[in-house]
Amino acid sequence: MSSIKSQIVYDYIEKKIMLEELKPGSKIPSESILCNELNVSRVSVRSGIERLISIGLLRKEKFGGTYVSDHNSGNYLRVLTPIFIHNIDYIEMLELRQALDALAVELCMSHLNQEVINELKRLLKDMEDFKEDEDFFTLDRKFHLTISKYSFNSLIHNISEIMWEVLEKTSRHQYHIIGNDLRIVEHKQILDAMINEDRDLAKLYSVRHLARTINEIKNEK
Repeated sequence: MSSIKSQIVYDYIEKKIMLEELKPGSKIPSESILCNELNVSRVSVRSGIERLISIGLLRKEKFGGTYVSDHNSGNYLRVLTPIFIHNIDYIEMLELRQALDALAVELCMSHLNQEVINELKRLLKDMEDFKEDEDFFTLDRKFHLTISKYSFNSLIHNISEIMWEVLEKTSRHQYHIIGNDLRIVEHKQILDAMINEDRDLAKLYSVRHLARTINEIKNEK
């Protein structure tokens, strides 16, 4: 039972960090506050916090409480970035994205609300306005990472962030081989299916989006 209670603490704090309700450098609520809010014991609170410290999301200061790590976004996975940069082919990375993006879409739909929809619509509108601009890459990245963020699966979100970071550092020239008009159409298809609560169609559009990209890159080789 104590392990279940500590998982409640872990999930609660992790979610607040992902949603940036607890920002880097900020102090987390005290043990007594967490006990009251989550209806758990101090032992469970401490256990959950220790797990978050062990993966680098939190840091403990002597006599000063516990704080969100300054670089909290996937700290415990950042060691993978150099491995991806030096050992992962662009096509292989897109194939991994294809699988993760579809799962992120499915999980995000379980948490979809008007605020998330509006954020995705705004990013899509910005893509249309900047489709001939270098900023399109950044907007594309934000669109997909917004979906992974609201999947509330930190592993998917952190790996997605790493892949986009690697893409920016190593394969951006390949990214721009493909025009952005079809990217906009495909993003709109994904979003419309999500809004219409058609889970299977949203996942299908997500898979097709990356499949087309992979095929076009292969044809350019």
